[in-house]
Amino acid sequence: MDTRGYRLDDAGLALGWNERLELSLARQRLATGDTGTALGLPGLVLQQDIVAAKWRITGDAVLDSDRWWPAIAVGVQAKHVDVGGLAPTLTALGARRDGGDLYGSASKLLLGPGVLLNGTLRATRANQNGLLGFGGSAHRAYTVQPEASVALLLNRSLAVGAEYRAKPDALNPSLLGAGLKEDDWVDLFVAWAPLKNLSITAAWVDLGRIVPAVDARRQTGAYLSLQLAY
Repeated sequence: MDTRGYRLDDAGLALGWNERLELSLARQRLATGDTGTALGLPGLVLQQDIVAAKWRITGDAVLDSDRWWPAIAVGVQAKHVDVGGLAPTLTALGARRDGGDLYGSASKLLLGPGVLLNGTLRATRANQNGLLGFGGSAHRAYTVQPEASVALLLNRSLAVGAEYRAKPDALNPSLLGAGLKEDDWVDLFVAWAPLKNLSITAAWVDLGRIVPAVDARRQTGAYLSLQLAY
């Protein structure tokens, strides 16, 4: 994903069992570009590792599409971020480099109009999804943040939709005042599955402001994802 001031690369692996349990590993790398240079850390790259598990409690979004109840799942994510030379700054801000999220989600396919709905409640204290650590001096506790998505299924292999994710804003205020204020994330996407085991997603994303004390522009840009399943 490329935005006006950053580049985010994300790779992961997921294993499923009996269409009920999913275990996954992921690594994210955020190149900070001009922001890192302005902070006196040229070439700064933030790297986060995520270990996660998700359990589908009940329902199936497709098989139960003719019934009123949604598919419900719960999950946990354990995260660790390596911030390089930014570590003393995060320590001064009260942000930890280890954290985790707990979440519950509900999904429902409306078969008639071909609309897939998803809602999630996430208990988190991750700053910028964890790439700027977890919590802060002013906000140490977990907060529950909502997420939502809607997708319109145009045919068996093509869908368009939108996603929204609220953020905890745990570094606002901080030693920099509102200079680390965190905005919610939104995106518009197109997903294409030409084969049963292959899907490609392209999106326009708006991550809001990231470190507005250095760069007050909204970070918008393009996102491309390739997913293979076996």
